[in-house]
Amino acid sequence: MRQKPYRLLIAAAILFLCMSGVMVRLFSVSAGGKTAAAGIRQGTYHLHVPVSGGMIYDRNFVPLNQSQQRILAVVNPVPETVASVWIKLRNRSDVTEQLQKHVPFVCELTEPAESSANLIVLNGMEKAPGAVPAQHLIGYRQNGSGIAGLEKAYAPWLETCSAEADIVFSVNARGEVLAGGESSAVMTGNGTGGIVTTLHAEMQRITESALAGIAPNAGAAIVLDVQTGEIMACASTPVYNPDDLASALNRSDAPFVNRALSAYSVGSVFKLVTAAAALESGFSTQYMYDCTGDIEFYGQRFRCHDLSGHGLLNMQKALVKSCNPYFISLSRLLAPDMLHDTAEAFGFGTENILAPGLAGAAGYLPSEDELRVEAEKANFSFGQGKLLATPLQIAAMTACIANDGIYTEPSLIRGLTDDGQTLLPGQKPEQHRTVGKETSGKLRRMMAAVLADQQTANARPAGIRAAGKTSTAQTGRFDPDGKEYCHAWMTGFFPLARPEYAVTVFVEDGGSGNQAAAPVFREIIEQIADL
Repeated sequence: MRQKPYRLLIAAAILFLCMSGVMVRLFSVSAGGKTAAAGIRQGTYHLHVPVSGGMIYDRNFVPLNQSQQRILAVVNPVPETVASVWIKLRNRSDVTEQLQKHVPFVCELTEPAESSANLIVLNGMEKAPGAVPAQHLIGYRQNGSGIAGLEKAYAPWLETCSAEADIVFSVNARGEVLAGGESSAVMTGNGTGGIVTTLHAEMQRITESALAGIAPNAGAAIVLDVQTGEIMACASTPVYNPDDLASALNRSDAPFVNRALSAYSVGSVFKLVTAAAALESGFSTQYMYDCTGDIEFYGQRFRCHDLSGHGLLNMQKALVKSCNPYFISLSRLLAPDMLHDTAEAFGFGTENILAPGLAGAAGYLPSEDELRVEAEKANFSFGQGKLLATPLQIAAMTACIANDGIYTEPSLIRGLTDDGQTLLPGQKPEQHRTVGKETSGKLRRMMAAVLADQQTANARPAGIRAAGKTSTAQTGRFDPDGKEYCHAWMTGFFPLARPEYAVTVFVEDGGSGNQAAAPVFREIIEQIADL
C-alpha cells in the first residue's frame, strides 16, 4: 500500500529540523572566539588556544618583539567562575558576547588568577602597545603571520617556537559542557624559543632616544662592535606604529623606510677612503697642498667651502679642515683602479645581507671606467658625484679603520634558541684585510685630530676620548628659496686608545654635519660610556 504524500512531507520536515538543530549547535561552538578554535566530539569539548608567538631577543636574551606578559583564561561559564574573574577581565564587552553562547571561551586577564576545574589560566607573552625597539628591523605581524622585518624573515622558525594549548572539557549526552566536570590542558611548545639578535637593548634605547631629537625628523644611527661587526644598535626615524599601519601609510615622511639601510649621498666622510688609497699607494701624510679657495681640474673649477682658502695643508690638516681641493689634488696622483678597489674593499657597492629578505642597499660605487673621467674622479675623491652609500656601510668602513684595517661584514643575527636561554650559534661573518695596520693607525690619528683640534667640534664627548669625521653632503635638490638641501653625517669610534664601538649618525636634509649629526653622535657615546 502506497504512503500518502503528506506523510512523506512530515517525515522530511522532522528530519530537516533535527539536522538544523545540529548545525546551529556546531556553528555556536565554532564561533567561540577569535583566539581559539573549538569543537565537540565524543563526549568532549575542545579548544585550541594560541598562547605566545616565537620570540626575538637581544644579545642578552632580553625580549624585543614581545615584552609584555599575557594572561589568558579559558572559562567554563558557570556563575561562580565568571564572578571570580569579572574584575580582572581586560575586555568585558567581548566576554558578555561569549556568555550568551553558554560554551567555554577564551579571555584575557589584567592580573594573575588561580586555575580551577572551570578555569584554566595560561601565561604567555605579547607585543606591548606601539612601536617595539628597532621597529624597522624587527618588523611586525598581522593575524599571527610575519609581514615585515625579522618577523617575516624567520617566520617559519618563529612559528615552530610558538606556544599553544589544547583544552578539553567533558560534555553530557546532549553536548552540554559539565560544570565542575573533568578538564585538561595540553601545552605544545614553550613560547620561549626564537632568534637571538646582536642588538643590545639598552644601547638600542640610547640610540633611539638620541636620534629622536633630530630636525628634520628623518635619519638613522648605528652602533657597531668594531671587532665582530655585530650591530649593537640600529635606529631609523621617523618610526611607524605597527598597531596603526593605516595612518603610517598616509604620512608624507615615509616612516616605513629604514634609513639605516638606504643609500644616500655621502660627502666628506669618504675622504677617509681617498686618504687610505693614497697611504696604501705610498704617499705620506706629509703630502702638501696650498689651498687657495678653489682648484681647476681638467677645465672644471671646484670650490672649497672656505672661499678664502686654507693655505698650506698636510693630509691631517686637510682632513681636519675638510678641504675638498686638497683631496682632489691627491686623487690626481692616484690610479682609478686604486681608488675603486680601496672603496670596494671597505664595503662600498656591496649589499649587506642581514637576514633572508632583509639587507642594506648596495648603494652605488662608480666603476673604474667611470673614474677615468677626471671630473668624476675629482667628485669621487671627496664623496660626491655618483657615489651613494648607506649609514650601515659608513659604520662598517669606520669599524674597519678602528680594527687595524680588518673589514668585518656587519651582522644582525647571533643565532637561534629553542629555550630562550641557550644559543644555537649561527654562521660567523666574513672578514678580510682592507688596508695595512700602519695605514689604519694613521687614519685613526687623523680622525682623532678632527675632534681634538677643533674647538667648535660638537661631536667631542665629555669624559671619554673619541675620533670621528663629519660630512655635509650635497644632494642637488633645492628649497623654494634656492638653498641646496644637504645630508648631515657624523661617523667615528671610541674609546680612542682601544676602540670598541663605531658610531654613525645620518640626518636626511639636515644640513651641516657638525650642527645636525655631531650632537647625536656625542650623546650616544656619552650614554653608552655610562653603561
